[in-house]
Amino acid sequence: MHQEQAGYANLVLDAELKKCVPPLEPRDAAFAARIFYTVLEYQPLLDYLLNRFSKKPVAKMDGPVRAILRAGLAQSRFMEVPLPAAVNESVKLTKAMGKTSAAGMVNAVLRRAAVTPVQETDFTDPLERLQIYGCLSEAVAKLLYAQYKEEAFSIAAAFRQRPASAVRVNLLQTTDEALTAFLQEEGHRVQKGPWPHALLVDFQGSPAAGTAFARGDYHVQGLASQFAALCVQAKPHQRVLDLCAAPGGKSLTLAQEMQNCGELISGEMVPARVHLIEKAFQRCGITCARAIQNDASVPNRNLGKFDRVLCDVPCSGLGVIAKKPDIRYKDLDGMENLCAIQQKILQNGADSLAENGRLVYSTCTINCEENQAQIDTFLRKNPEFHLVLPDITLPGMETGPYGTLFLPQKTGTDGFFVAILEKLST
Repeated sequence: MHQEQAGYANLVLDAELKKCVPPLEPRDAAFAARIFYTVLEYQPLLDYLLNRFSKKPVAKMDGPVRAILRAGLAQSRFMEVPLPAAVNESVKLTKAMGKTSAAGMVNAVLRRAAVTPVQETDFTDPLERLQIYGCLSEAVAKLLYAQYKEEAFSIAAAFRQRPASAVRVNLLQTTDEALTAFLQEEGHRVQKGPWPHALLVDFQGSPAAGTAFARGDYHVQGLASQFAALCVQAKPHQRVLDLCAAPGGKSLTLAQEMQNCGELISGEMVPARVHLIEKAFQRCGITCARAIQNDASVPNRNLGKFDRVLCDVPCSGLGVIAKKPDIRYKDLDGMENLCAIQQKILQNGADSLAENGRLVYSTCTINCEENQAQIDTFLRKNPEFHLVLPDITLPGMETGPYGTLFLPQKTGTDGFFVAILEKLST
């Protein structure tokens, strides 16, 4: 797996693993995936260390040799693989790839780079520190430092901590107690979440495997995402609109809050993702909801008016770097276009709202241009709306005049933003 290709990391990895003949054993495939993601997560720091001991800069190295060096260093420094084993396997792989002339260099560089101490304070320039030690693109580093100053370093550190797996209990089919007992019997560790029907589960294996998942007793949904859906306060017999619904977690929570009574419309632009939502509804026994293909940035008068509208808009994803490490290296080009689309979706959501309705805007980013600034713009254009405070809380969340921000190092969740808007009563 030495190709360096653009694309979503998980799709690139899956495609490469499928090429293996014979197929890798599950344990070996899991180890290969861990190497892949560790290299991806730490690549700027790995390259910084390799460049200190290699005569040729990493950027100018032969592709396969560069990949072997990064993987060997990632294993010895960040995966608790003993240094002799990491070096020996890397040298063997170099020879197997027909690069015997580089074997000595691989051996020497890895042995030195693996034991060289490196710490955050080695980098005095804040942007260099965020880019190399924090392993972020120049654009992401600049944005975080401009908006958060010194706090950007603790945010970058939090991106290395995966949030606990959270699930939402499907009350249409089970109870918190029954699901907890069943998951514990399957060998998973389960804790109560911060509010009813949320569980924190330390899964042995995939959260989307096992009997309870297959029969729809729960869906996997991070706490910040659950918070956004709960702020909608969907109730039985209401008309509810989820404008950007895929992959469907928030829609499932809304339908369950509605006790499967009323009408939920879940819109999604990409046809294949509409099908994903439909499958999730079927698995969880949801009959009050319809998944439709719809471009949320274009007004759709045919949908009518709704008591509740959720606009979980497309965003830069800077809050979910812990789960999606390729976002670390985004160039953030096209941010103005993205913000314009977000504003259109929010306005269309507002225009779909019935009298005395509630509108919720949410993102999985911590970029204030996509968050607080969007609500500020919306409220100037729509003075009949006002911000409402959430009635559920999570330790560490920050609620200000334009909404509630989840920073990962303070909440232990994904980075997230939620604003609850209602029309002023006339």
